[in-house]
Amino acid sequence: MAPRRTARRRSKVALVCAGGGVTGAVWEIGALRALEELLDRSVLDLDLYVGVSGGAFVSALLAAGVSPRQIYDEAVAGHPRRRVFPPLVRLGLGDVLARSRRAPAVLFRALADALPGGEGSISDAALSLFELLPAGLLDSSGVRESLAEILRRRGVADDFAALPRALRVVAVDLDRGEAVAFGEKGRRGVPVSRAVQASTALPGLYRPVRIRGRDYVDGGVKKTAHVNLAIHEGARLVLCINPMVPLRNEGARRPLPGPLSGRGVAYVLDQALRIMLYGRMQYGLERYRAEHPEVDILVLQPEPADLRMFRYNILRYGARRVVAELGYRATLQAFRRRRQAYARLLARHGIALRDPRRVPDSPAGLEPLAVRSPVARALEASLQRLESALGPRR
Repeated sequence: MAPRRTARRRSKVALVCAGGGVTGAVWEIGALRALEELLDRSVLDLDLYVGVSGGAFVSALLAAGVSPRQIYDEAVAGHPRRRVFPPLVRLGLGDVLARSRRAPAVLFRALADALPGGEGSISDAALSLFELLPAGLLDSSGVRESLAEILRRRGVADDFAALPRALRVVAVDLDRGEAVAFGEKGRRGVPVSRAVQASTALPGLYRPVRIRGRDYVDGGVKKTAHVNLAIHEGARLVLCINPMVPLRNEGARRPLPGPLSGRGVAYVLDQALRIMLYGRMQYGLERYRAEHPEVDILVLQPEPADLRMFRYNILRYGARRVVAELGYRATLQAFRRRRQAYARLLARHGIALRDPRRVPDSPAGLEPLAVRSPVARALEASLQRLESALGPRR
């Protein structure tokens, strides 16, 4: 009698969604849509989800059981203009009014610095006026309200313990300078929607989010992806989606005809942000791979020479179809180029890879969902208002 074959034991698998604003989240949705076609295990059937900044919103939807197919087909490919929820963001008028009460004292001090014989200079006087600016220009409470409503419509409580899958949402304690993972033991009493609001509170743009007397800001301030959380919780395979990479503008195939500096301050600042986020992440990945050789980390990200991803402001939801398709195509092409290597890597953890050559080149070639759900209509309507609230984009 031939010996009976034993099935390979499933490893603990985690999905980490890094930040990248609205366009980053949409790119991740496209990448996840491709993964649904490529893997023999559903993206909803993983063991742990970690979300940072815009990736926290995506991870929360997945942990609640909203599939990439549903999000993509209904929130990205659709185009309703229904006002289902309040705007994702609102002007932080309360903070502005509170700051205005300090205006006389601040102006007096600035004037004293600027006058001849003052202790300061004109530049000191100008800088002191920054004290009148609020902690954030926008109030992101609409993010919390929108996610809470999506969870309610799915019949899922706004509670980490009630989610079908384990979720960790990373934010940074502003006064302590420490990263906090909501959803961990001892930090599950915070509503999921509130934690996501805190994780997406980009400093300067959004007002810090207060939770139990502490102020929290965007989780990407500390680390780009927080892959270490998944490793520390026992994951042996980490699928990391990182939508923010710097543009490689050099060589014979350089995407721009000249240097980035010639395109203005917006391009320079955008590239600088991407360099910082990407550099931190690469350093972290090298360290984790050296310290944890038993863990496989598979990173999916845009091609560095792809100008199409770089040209859109990180808050531009109006380009969602283009950006989501870029995420889908980049992921599919990565698996086609490294098919055998990725197949071996996934097989070590009990996941089979379908033939990438048989997957449609574009998400448009996939069969869409027949009926749009209220959840997806709500999601798109909310994100659509995010762009309109923030004004014109490049």
